[in-house]
Amino acid sequence: MSYELELEQGLSQQLNQFQIQSLNILALDNYELEQFMQNEFAENPMLEHHPSDQPPISKANAGGWKERKEMPWKDEAAGNRKWMILDQLNPSDYTKEQWRIMEYLEECVDDTGILDISMEQVSRYLDVSREACEWCWKELKKLDPPGVFARDLRECLWIQLERSGRGNEHLRRILQDHLMDVADGRISDISRDLNITTAQVRKYIFTIQSLNPRPLWGYSEEKEDYIIPDILLVEEKDQWHVELNDSWMGDYAMNDYYLKMFHQIEDPELKAYFRRKYERCCFIFRSIEQRSETILKICQAVVRRQEAYFLKEGKLQPMTMKEVADEIQMHVSTVSRAVKGKYIQSRRGTTGLREVFQSAASFGSKENTTKDIKEKLLEIIREEDASRPYSDQKLSNLLEQAGIRISRRTVAKYRKEMGIKGTYERKISAGKTG
Repeated sequence: MSYELELEQGLSQQLNQFQIQSLNILALDNYELEQFMQNEFAENPMLEHHPSDQPPISKANAGGWKERKEMPWKDEAAGNRKWMILDQLNPSDYTKEQWRIMEYLEECVDDTGILDISMEQVSRYLDVSREACEWCWKELKKLDPPGVFARDLRECLWIQLERSGRGNEHLRRILQDHLMDVADGRISDISRDLNITTAQVRKYIFTIQSLNPRPLWGYSEEKEDYIIPDILLVEEKDQWHVELNDSWMGDYAMNDYYLKMFHQIEDPELKAYFRRKYERCCFIFRSIEQRSETILKICQAVVRRQEAYFLKEGKLQPMTMKEVADEIQMHVSTVSRAVKGKYIQSRRGTTGLREVFQSAASFGSKENTTKDIKEKLLEIIREEDASRPYSDQKLSNLLEQAGIRISRRTVAKYRKEMGIKGTYERKISAGKTG
């Protein structure tokens, strides 16, 4: 066997590190992008953040605090939570009075996990001693999820820090005295009061933002999916335009103080440090701007092709990523990355962008509208074994067998829109009626 060397001339393209990172940013949905920017904000002193007071526009934007009455009250949904909280305890470990107090405290917790009533109220209402109420309350605060049964947001967050071993005096002071400063991004005020660097304040803020201010949300047998649409299809005077749903993220910009320091400083090592941070900011801003332009360009092309579907409640037409990519002179892999995990909100609801890309073959002999899909989904659920109801993933698989390809999250979304309970709740309901 002989080996010979030959020279061939050709072209090859390799992505550098910055191009790869830019493509990764393109693939992020808005929520993931916000998490990415918060990480950058915590690490890069050249970056500053001005939070927005606008909530994210969401199909399932649940929230708000229940208005309390003067007397203790019972939450209508409390019965559905007993299996979730009190099942962590063994009733035989407590006296009848203690268990009665714990049951009542559990019923008074609001949907977020906060116990916004006093022990004096509970004591008077149940005709028991305040000391007994306090003891039971302390026992309940040891339960999962961390932060449940706290009296307010500050205590809720502090319990989570203590349970995770991350609590310290600086974090306690920030929660106690500077929670509004955290919300408004007033880092310098916190830094001066605690006599610590702004970089350390940023890390503490990042730690606080990683906590759960509503510990009971999503704490169930089946986790709720709250979809924040990335793109909004807005109609004005019979005209439509596409816009990004990112105003809730606030504004990120260069920090003027550190930018001035970068230009004036003479120390070579410090100069090099600030140059790296400055270049990182520039790269991120360019990548995000390019991401916005790419997503909007793709969505405009998609809506033009599917105008009847989005605006007139018509049928979804066959359309591939390759067709859209050719129309806007973009590589199909870029289109694929840009629509990954993204949702668009229009008059017909919130739709996954990937779901509107289907070849003609995937439609079969019938084009399935949302109404068609919901009717088929309802038919499958009605025929299921009530003692062993289907999960959303199983429902997605059964729909695919029927020629309808939608994701598990879309199944969950349609199910909730039709008022159909989740797997666990359907099983419990079947047990009660059986």
